[in-house]
Amino acid sequence: MRLRRWPAAPWLLITVILILIVLRVLSPSTRPVESVFERSQVEVSRVIDGDTLLLESGHRVRLIGVDTPETKHPDRPVERLGKQASEFTKRLVGDGPVRLEFDRERRDPYRRLLAYVYLPDGRLLNEELIKAGLSEAETRFPYRSDMKKRFTAAEEFARSAKVGLWGIDVTVVKTSLNDESQALPSSETATE
Repeated sequence: MRLRRWPAAPWLLITVILILIVLRVLSPSTRPVESVFERSQVEVSRVIDGDTLLLESGHRVRLIGVDTPETKHPDRPVERLGKQASEFTKRLVGDGPVRLEFDRERRDPYRRLLAYVYLPDGRLLNEELIKAGLSEAETRFPYRSDMKKRFTAAEEFARSAKVGLWGIDVTVVKTSLNDESQALPSSETATE
């Protein structure tokens, strides 16, 4: 009597599945990059723009609720107060590590990490940029309501203090009627 042989394909498939299961169980768990950075100190390699940082790990971080004037946009010139916003961020970040905190949205369309960035002294960089008048409070995007209130209050502070974007720029203009100089508020100033 001859023994019946089982087809090789099902045994091969079962063997491959078992190997994959064993490898999955034995391999260290992989966590998303956001959970690795959250609530831990990370080193900043450089400030890309007023609202964007490059970490030593190579990841880019975009500050939540902030939109500083552009300095690095490929299709636009440097915007008014853009350089000041970048310098402000460089000065606050300094050489120390920062702490990242994330919200519901973890990445923007450009795959940058979206985060609240806490400075070594505990201050929130996002809020400091708004208080200095170097950004409006960006509240149209989905993020925590307590942070939206905090950023809106920071913008109100900057507006009342007339700093940064809300500073009063005066241009002297000669009138055509009487050739006297008058100080008129200017909505545009030269790029600094």
